[in-house]
Amino acid sequence: MNKLKQYLPHLIAIVAFLAVTMLYFSPLFAGKQLKQSDISNWEGMSKAIDDFRAKYHEEPLWTNSMFGGMPAYQISVAYPANLIQYINKIIWLGLPSPANLLWNLMIGFYFLLIVLKIDQRIAILGSVGFALSSYFLIYLEAGHNTQAFAIAYMAPVIAGIIMTYRGKWLLGTAITGLMIALELYANHLQITYYLIMIILLLGIAEFSKAYREKTLPYFFKATASLAVVAILAGCTNITNLMATEEYGRYSTRGPSELTSDQDNKTTGLDRDYVTGWSYGVGESFTLFVPNFKGGVSEPIAKANKDALKEVDANYKQNIGQFGAYYGELPFTGGPAYVGAIICLLFVIGLFIIKGEMKWWILSATLLGLMLSWGKHFMGFTNFFLDYVPGYDKFRTVSMTLTIVEFMMPLMAVLALDKIVKETDWIKKNIKKLYYGGGIVVGLALLILVAPTMFTSFYTQEEYDNVVASVKGQNISQDVLDGFFSSLENARKSIMAADAMRALFLVVIAAGLIYAYVRYKFRDGFIIWSLAALIFLDLYLVDKRYLSSDDYARKTANYAAFPMTPADEMILRDTSAYRVLNLAANTFNDASTSYYHQSIGGYHGAKLKRYKEMIDHTITPEMTAIKNAIQNKDSNMMQTAFSQPTLNMMNTKYIIINPDGSPIKNEGALGNAWFVNEVKVVPNADAEIAALSNFNPKTTAIVDERFKDQLSGFSPSVDSSATVTLKSFKLNNLVFQTSASAPQLAVFSEIYYDKGWNVYVDGQKAEYMRSNFVLRAMKVPAGNHTVEWKFEPEVYGTGEKISLVSSALLILLIAGAGFLEWKNKSATGKA
Repeated sequence: MNKLKQYLPHLIAIVAFLAVTMLYFSPLFAGKQLKQSDISNWEGMSKAIDDFRAKYHEEPLWTNSMFGGMPAYQISVAYPANLIQYINKIIWLGLPSPANLLWNLMIGFYFLLIVLKIDQRIAILGSVGFALSSYFLIYLEAGHNTQAFAIAYMAPVIAGIIMTYRGKWLLGTAITGLMIALELYANHLQITYYLIMIILLLGIAEFSKAYREKTLPYFFKATASLAVVAILAGCTNITNLMATEEYGRYSTRGPSELTSDQDNKTTGLDRDYVTGWSYGVGESFTLFVPNFKGGVSEPIAKANKDALKEVDANYKQNIGQFGAYYGELPFTGGPAYVGAIICLLFVIGLFIIKGEMKWWILSATLLGLMLSWGKHFMGFTNFFLDYVPGYDKFRTVSMTLTIVEFMMPLMAVLALDKIVKETDWIKKNIKKLYYGGGIVVGLALLILVAPTMFTSFYTQEEYDNVVASVKGQNISQDVLDGFFSSLENARKSIMAADAMRALFLVVIAAGLIYAYVRYKFRDGFIIWSLAALIFLDLYLVDKRYLSSDDYARKTANYAAFPMTPADEMILRDTSAYRVLNLAANTFNDASTSYYHQSIGGYHGAKLKRYKEMIDHTITPEMTAIKNAIQNKDSNMMQTAFSQPTLNMMNTKYIIINPDGSPIKNEGALGNAWFVNEVKVVPNADAEIAALSNFNPKTTAIVDERFKDQLSGFSPSVDSSATVTLKSFKLNNLVFQTSASAPQLAVFSEIYYDKGWNVYVDGQKAEYMRSNFVLRAMKVPAGNHTVEWKFEPEVYGTGEKISLVSSALLILLIAGAGFLEWKNKSATGKA
């Protein structure tokens, strides 16, 4: 009976989390599926890999479906040796995706709060409040499942570390190792990187505490054990980590060999690319008032029809089509909102929470907030890009708000827990409560009555665009002023509604807290009242961004991208070739990859050289083709279809209209060809410059670093020489060559020497990079079989290490758990 009483609160928490999960994602449990754009794109990216895996029962590790070809490590690779994945499946309880991730967010945060000895009822409140932070639901709506997956294990990692530092040395270390392994298994290194930032700040706080309490020997012992188990956890995911590290050096996350635009370059991503999605400084108020900047990138008429009531009838139609959002992001699916009451409790916590825990939470919150500002706080951002290892490998700096949305609910929970447990102390220090509550209530009131103190309601860019659009139409300045005055009124109305809502919530919550401290009624009333308010607040805001409208019925013949007439016509050609889709956003599109080998694609870490070739030659060539087709000029058409880069990439078909016939490019050079001239250039700058003016059919451009392979070799003209593709698999290509003299063959395949090996008649041979991104090699005279195999050593080696490491980690957690149970049994606490 005592055991049941001990575990009953945790069972209640589990039931509550399952109930919230099933309520929010009820359409999933009714047989529908969530329409997630990024999941659809992932299906497009991985379709060729999945088909290969199903047919050959092996991992290809390479795909040709996008950007000419690239490793599959950050697309779709199975790592069967990592046994940790089976523990993750147990944690998910068989819940459908992405409902399993909401459950994971709640149960993980609950574990942290229990470790911190938070009242179990408050822990339930805090866990639901954390998981329903708007950013996490927006991630799920967009299909950023791996982000949510990684975020879900942030709290358990922190819990394990705190357990270790607080005396549970063996169990804490084992739990930390397991949770780090699960965090890495989620495979979102950017979120893991932010978790490392939080851990480093926690380490500083714990060091300070240990120094103050004169327990430094134990601190160093705990830190050393955590470091060892972190390495073990890393080894469970070593295949993916090593492959990603290896590939990262050659991807857009690695350094460029080009010397242009040096001020914008880092050792990783370019500065403008890193900061392209920077949260506005003033936009940070969305943490408190979700529609502070209009909410979502939708027309006002769709986002908030009531706002049009404040608009002059002469402008209503045009204003209705104007965007509700006017923040600093290019566009958004919704704001970062932690909840009005969470903000209230966070600020109160700054006044009533003492010690290292407070400064850890505050420093991490400020760090996440300031980093999210990106280009709007460029001095700080440049410092991290230039001096903090690894920071320049990640884009979308606004994602650092994940840190904020993790730390603010944690402080809020600590504050409420202290209010409930130390009411007498709070009563004696009631001014601290007044300060915290007064700041938040006053802020809500100021935003409501004087919003222009905090923001303008349209951007200069919006104003300039409207002026440009009506140029020459004899529109007076008074009309323009009236239009923007009406736009301002509409957007003010949207903000005011949420500001009033925030004010109402914080006044009610502050009133409840004051009444509890003043009159000391049952703590259950204050806890469950605030829990209900927090849940309703966040649930209703989240439903703006992920609602029943985002679901569709499952169909038997589901395809992420239905086949178009153009796709069907192209697929009649069973040879190997590439497709350029001008009807789509070519380099941000996975639909083409679903059916074809695409010149474009959808991926945040494409090969660096291929991205540079897109910028320098492919994009101008695409523009020339578009102009020729638009002008219907035969001379322009002939020139347009003589583009060297697209032709050397074997771009055989071009889609102009998905519902029409594709254009067949007769200039495509095929899978491989012999050249009769080699142009050796000194560096990457010369390589890419040469692509703009050469004939790839006859000439190969080779960097001088490969000149040793060309020593004493001169290509000869042999009109009867042939090189023919005999078989094609993603990771294996077989060519047959025939020539009367040695030749230089260029293969329309992407150069990547960290895995691709070539064999001539079964004997391994040398090859070189040609034409900036392709492969080339000397082929001897006579008839020969040339076979390309993708054989990255990292995969086989990594899987062996992963199997041993994950088995050891599971044994560690089992052993630590057993010893903990045994100790409790001996003391009668089990």
